[in-house]
This record gives sequence, structure tokens and C-alpha cells, in this order.
Amino acid sequence: MRAMVVLPSYNERQNIAELTDALLALDPQYLVCIVDDSSPDGTSDHVTTAIASRPHWSDRVHLITRRIKDGRGGAVRDGLAWAVLSGEAFDAFVEMDCDFSHEPADVPRGLALLGNGWDVVIGARYPDGTIIGWPLRRRIFSAMANLMARVLVDRSVPDYTNGFRFYSPAAVQVLLAHPQRHRGYIYLSESLAHLLRAGMRVRSFPIRFVNRERGSSNTDAREILAALVGIVAIALEHHRGPR
Repeated sequence: MRAMVVLPSYNERQNIAELTDALLALDPQYLVCIVDDSSPDGTSDHVTTAIASRPHWSDRVHLITRRIKDGRGGAVRDGLAWAVLSGEAFDAFVEMDCDFSHEPADVPRGLALLGNGWDVVIGARYPDGTIIGWPLRRRIFSAMANLMARVLVDRSVPDYTNGFRFYSPAAVQVLLAHPQRHRGYIYLSESLAHLLRAGMRVRSFPIRFVNRERGSSNTDAREILAALVGIVAIALEHHRGPR
């Protein structure tokens, strides 16, 4: 299965090369698109050097450097749009974090499920996954956000706020057809609401989610609180919008 993995990055110099190598080693048909928001730590320069110096990167890794920090959702959208416009025929698309909180070894599992007729597959922390290393505050916020989304949007999805996702080409077309209204991690819930409203078939599988060991998180309490408020707006849009 020819798959494009989109990696939204900000200050991921310590992780990006190791993660990219791990993904490329999984299957020769996997390609990687790194979308970096001009990270102050020089992530883009690090990737540029790696592409030039590592032969196995030259035709399988693409870098998009955006001028400003514009959030994960916009970065993923730009990566998906580039992949679609590249002219390559991809069977599947993947988005995941750059900090090894999503394990590269789980990528083939998600793609296998996608190949069994699902439009969207989510590597889910709830209800049967494992979360390692999260502080209590983060666990509470995450549980609240997912409970609200399940009650207000659709109960069939167990994890609205995890960014380890696998998309069919049809699902990507749905995502790109809808303009982004919400910034930050709340876009994970917004995009999923669009997919559900379009009738996309969604499946999840449990994963082990490990809190980052290198670098610092790009999600703060203010963004999480904004996400909780945003879920209400997304639910209203979801239930009143055209299908």
C-alpha cells in the first residue's frame, strides 16, 4: 500500500530524523511529508540537511516550511493538499505526532484496517488503549473533551482528540473540501465531524500513547480550554449543517 505520512512539526529537531527513519524502514512504499512552522530550534534546516545527505530520504521525504506557527490542523491540511497535488497515486494517508507518542510500529496496523474497507481509522487511547506519562490535569482535560464530543457529536467515535489517523483518498477529499474554522488541536474534532457528516466509515483500534520524552509539548492549558468550548460550536455545526 502506497502511503503518505504527514508529520506536523514545531520544535521537533530532537525527534524528527529518528522518527522519519523509523517510518521509512517500515515499508518502501511509505513516503513522508514534514510540515514545519519555521521552528525556532531549526527543525527545517535539520530536515533539509538530512534530505541532502541521506540517499534513502532524497525521493521519499518532502519538506514544507510555513512562515508562521499556524497550528497542527493547518499543517496537516497543507501536507495532505501537497500530496494530492503532487500527482502521486496514494492508497492511503496518515497523520501522526512527531514526538513518538504515536508508535511507528502501529502504522501498518492502521493501514491494514483501512485496507479492509474503512474510510477513516483512528489509533485510539480510549476505551482500551494505554496512556503513559500524562499528568493528572492532562488526563482530566482529555477525558472531558472526548466525553463532550461523544455526547454532542457522535457516540460511535471513542477518541476525537488524538491525531493518529489513517485516511482513504475519499476521506482526504472530504477534509480538503471543507475550510478550516477552528485552530489548534480542536481541529481534530472539527475534521472528524466533517467526515462523519459525509458518511465516511470510521473505525478505531487501541494504541499505547506515550507522553513525549524529548522536547516540550506544544499544547498548553489555554488551548485545551479553548478546545472544550469549541466542541460545542462544532456540535452545533455538525447537527445543523448539510450532509
